[in-house]
Amino acid sequence: MIQVVLTIYGALAAVAGFLMALPDRIEALRPVQIGVNELSLFSMLLGVVAMVGGFVSRPVAWLAILLGGAGTALSIRPFLVYPVVAHDMKSAMKAGLGKDYEAQIPEAVLSRFPYSSWTLENSLGKRERTAHGKLTKRVPYAEVNGRQLALDTYQPTAEPILGNQYPALIVIHGGGWRNGEPGGWFTPHNHYFASQGYVVFDIEYRLSGEAKWPAQFEDVERAIQWVKDHADEYRVDPARIALLGRSAGAHLALMAGYCVEGIRAIVSLYGPAEMRWPGLEAGSAIIDLMGGTFEQLPEAYEQATPLNFVRDNLPPTLIIEGGLDTIVPYHHGDRLSGLLAFTNTPFALLRVPWSRHGFDALLAGTGAQLVYYHLDRFLAWNFYREM
Repeated sequence: MIQVVLTIYGALAAVAGFLMALPDRIEALRPVQIGVNELSLFSMLLGVVAMVGGFVSRPVAWLAILLGGAGTALSIRPFLVYPVVAHDMKSAMKAGLGKDYEAQIPEAVLSRFPYSSWTLENSLGKRERTAHGKLTKRVPYAEVNGRQLALDTYQPTAEPILGNQYPALIVIHGGGWRNGEPGGWFTPHNHYFASQGYVVFDIEYRLSGEAKWPAQFEDVERAIQWVKDHADEYRVDPARIALLGRSAGAHLALMAGYCVEGIRAIVSLYGPAEMRWPGLEAGSAIIDLMGGTFEQLPEAYEQATPLNFVRDNLPPTLIIEGGLDTIVPYHHGDRLSGLLAFTNTPFALLRVPWSRHGFDALLAGTGAQLVYYHLDRFLAWNFYREM
């Protein structure tokens, strides 16, 4: 019986390892692949248990050893490259924000953050269990052509860390501009940010099936203005507003951050920075958004491309990507960071080589822990340092 159990453990580890190595081509498998990539610690442990147990059992469980060894070998990659990636990210942050940027963050703020970029307790869900904000759903922020737009608010349950007002974080969801809504998989993340002392506004916007570009940008503008207009109600400092977007939402965050006044910082998680793609296939999310091809609407595409708005004195920008992302490939970040490097705008590019599009949905995952270590500090540096 024990040999059967060990063989099952080995098989599970091997399947998980295989899915980690499998290219991101089957849409239905993508959530599973994100899970095994980000939680590879557990498939690696399963493989080790299968191997060790297979050796000590009598008779020796060779199949369990073989499968467990394969699963362990395939699952261990994130941990082999982790030290180098973590070192490179720290270097990128210092290069972009200044060698002493952490020293500019008040100790009262810095002490709230995890002491390490990976901890076992966070891998076991500590952030999700301990992070809480006061959630209010569906707060109207605008009405456009009879259509009410709403946002979800997450308010801290403790007093501001410093002063009498909270910084604000406006979150913009992804979904290819044609799907998605506030909350969902990222509700725990919003609670986490609220627990860090930020008032979070997770906004909806008109999707491409309802309205074409620039309607989505205009909705984000409306949300930003609404937050400023209601700053006193939420005890928000209107001079400390940051934008955080994922995928299509990151594209909108970049556009709004680079075109709307009064934004303190921008976080782009796997966001498209280049929209000008000739020869896109019919049904492309970009064509659905724009209402036509690049060849048909070149001027509109130019106006929707964040790269065209890169210049000096923009809000500091944090670019986060997965190295295995096939939906928004990492050359978007390369091109954006390459242009920002010729300006005085502070920026940092963080790339997780084993991660896929949407990897941070798992707050306990290895990739999310690593980038949130720096994301925490990036926001704190922008919100709390002396300007």
